[in-house]
Amino acid sequence: WSYYVGVLNLVETKRYEEISAKAIYSQIHLPNGGAYIMDGGKLIVNWGSLEETYVPSYENGNPPSEKFMRDLSWKNPAMDKLAKILEAKEYRRIDAKDNMDLFAMAIKNNYGVVGGLYVGNSKTWRTNEPKPSTREGGHCLYYGKFGIDEKGKYIATPNSWGERPKDALHPDGWQKLRQDYFQDIFQFDPWLLVDKPNVSGLSPEAQKVLIKNEKKIIIEGEGAGRKGIVVNGKLLNITKGREADACLYELANNGYGQTISTKLFNELYNIDNNF
Repeated sequence: WSYYVGVLNLVETKRYEEISAKAIYSQIHLPNGGAYIMDGGKLIVNWGSLEETYVPSYENGNPPSEKFMRDLSWKNPAMDKLAKILEAKEYRRIDAKDNMDLFAMAIKNNYGVVGGLYVGNSKTWRTNEPKPSTREGGHCLYYGKFGIDEKGKYIATPNSWGERPKDALHPDGWQKLRQDYFQDIFQFDPWLLVDKPNVSGLSPEAQKVLIKNEKKIIIEGEGAGRKGIVVNGKLLNITKGREADACLYELANNGYGQTISTKLFNELYNIDNNF
């Protein structure tokens, strides 16, 4: 789902940004791990998505643990507000697990789809290899390409398993699945998103503050409307004698603060009154 939202955002903004898988998975995972594919689409419609910058999906730069991916300590009203920027309009399922041509048409008409497949004993597979002989588990995938090559028809995914040549736009490369996955129904029905324009309801200034995803010293100072110095959500004192256009203010024990306008202060406070 994070790949899919990244592509839809690219179509609209002409800019590719990785989307956080953790922000999605941490809200839909099942008690024993994994998740229902449908729940990812439902979340993106009802809540939205976040860029990887806001909620990293790697644990100190390494592949994450299940515990790390389930962690919800990042979630707060400010992040919920930002998630609305990447909200979709609808999610739908296409009955195409046994119809490769219909599956390819869904990819073509919707900038890709999210589906899945059964995996065998090895719990993995590699490019152009046939389907497994047994159904030992399922793996959710984004499919974004289809075509015909010297081996016949294929649909393709930037899968993170197996061999994956990298390029700048799709960091995990692309792997091909063949007709056998459809003939023997080793493929799941695909799901698609109907996107809608990115509308945040937030000013660019407020987004810049929220992107940091942490409580900083905020000095509200715009003339007579100034409200004081806020440190970690606590109002310390009313500022007097301060220049309204000051850019930085230093407190001995807390480093630097940021001067913001009355309007921006009120906008942030309405999102998260811990500011």
